[in-house]
Amino acid sequence: MPESEPWGPWSVAPEDREPYPDQSGPFAADRSARESGGVEVRLGARARERERARREREARRAKGRLLIAVGVLVLAGLVTIGIVLTPGSGGGGSQAGGSGAKPVDVEPPPAGKPLDLGTADGFRYRIAAVSNGLNEDAVTAAQTALPSGTSLPYIDYLLTNTTGGEALLEYPGDLLVKRELVTPDARERCEPQGGAPDDMCIVPAKSEIVRRLIGGELVDGAGGDKYMPAGSTYLVRVTSQAPVDRDVTSEDVALYVAEQIFVGTEPAKHVPFP
Repeated sequence: MPESEPWGPWSVAPEDREPYPDQSGPFAADRSARESGGVEVRLGARARERERARREREARRAKGRLLIAVGVLVLAGLVTIGIVLTPGSGGGGSQAGGSGAKPVDVEPPPAGKPLDLGTADGFRYRIAAVSNGLNEDAVTAAQTALPSGTSLPYIDYLLTNTTGGEALLEYPGDLLVKRELVTPDARERCEPQGGAPDDMCIVPAKSEIVRRLIGGELVDGAGGDKYMPAGSTYLVRVTSQAPVDRDVTSEDVALYVAEQIFVGTEPAKHVPFP
């Protein structure tokens, strides 16, 4: 939009002011006639200057609009690339470094007859005993030295989520050991269990996932809870926290499910080795 024309004899620059603004007097008509051509020249130059400034402004605006358009196109391209590379996107694009790739399933080791379980919350599980051994890593990590000739036995078992949706990670398996093999100082912590042989008892134990076998990784939940994806299977290790004679064999240990949330008022259930 052209700039507004200044008004009044003193609104222009000093060099553009009329030297004699007063047009009255006997020489007014003659002076006006002599200077009319000069005024027209000055007005024409100022108009051209305004037109030039207007064109420059329009050029700058056009350049600005072009830069904005280019920026939008570049941003759109980056967003598109990001979507293609995002794990789980439907674009089927490559994923840098394999990040977000679906985990490769591992064939589960041989296991015994499985036991199906359920909870009042609607979660369904299946467990099957795999093998037993001595957890030397746990012995090394123990805060106090174990009595000579003892160790910490473990049992590995398969834990599968059969719910059809995510299931809260639970460790149903309890480790039972022949009572006579538990060190005397720890026997008071070894509890007898209905449904299990009388010479065996449940030792205090720690359970942990050894590795994922089938399905996705664990999902974080509220309050530190972990959830198993539908159909997932993990190898779980339950390790005794009470020292046991290191000559223990598979005949001296057993896997049972005894917790009330899984068996209710029924006796503990045996999960046999293969």
